[in-house]
Amino acid sequence: MGKRQIAAQETRRRLVAAAEKLIGERGFEAVGVADIAGEAGVAKGSFYTYFKRKEDVVAEIALKKFVAMEEQARAAGDVRSRIAAFLLQSMRYIVDTGVNICQQWLKNVVEPEDAQGKTKLRYDTGVLRDALADAAERGELRPDTPADDLADAIAATYYGAVAVWAITDGKADPMKLLEDYTEGALRAMLAAYKA
Repeated sequence: MGKRQIAAQETRRRLVAAAEKLIGERGFEAVGVADIAGEAGVAKGSFYTYFKRKEDVVAEIALKKFVAMEEQARAAGDVRSRIAAFLLQSMRYIVDTGVNICQQWLKNVVEPEDAQGKTKLRYDTGVLRDALADAAERGELRPDTPADDLADAIAATYYGAVAVWAITDGKADPMKLLEDYTEGALRAMLAAYKA
């Protein structure tokens, strides 16, 4: 890797760290691109070399956190517990981030050019599929378990809970929705494929 590439990676890292710090201190709405660039020690225009908009840097911050949640969830016991841990930790992060950011993210993600949202959906579905496939390989679920189909169904429920929370301006309880789902429907779904 050349000096330019190393410098570019470092600039991107500084922008992400600056955004995470400032948004954590002030909240999403109170931080602008100029603030992030200033904190990172780069020109405002440099921000747009790496990110299309402020939401994109937030998505990158969130993805780091979701990867850490995935790693924690792997130690949660049986496959239902692992999936439940990932879904509930993810939802807790979204709730803690705030309904306004969630609403903005949903608005952005339905735009055809928003690659970040599609990446997050692919990531979540991949985590779920891998957990199911791993459970089948370990003999926890039958070898014929349709991991792709189940992962899609679980992700649809998860994203439904996110959307319901956003649509109700935070009045619905997405944690309760997912807790009920993981204890009820998810448990029953996985029981059908128990080895």
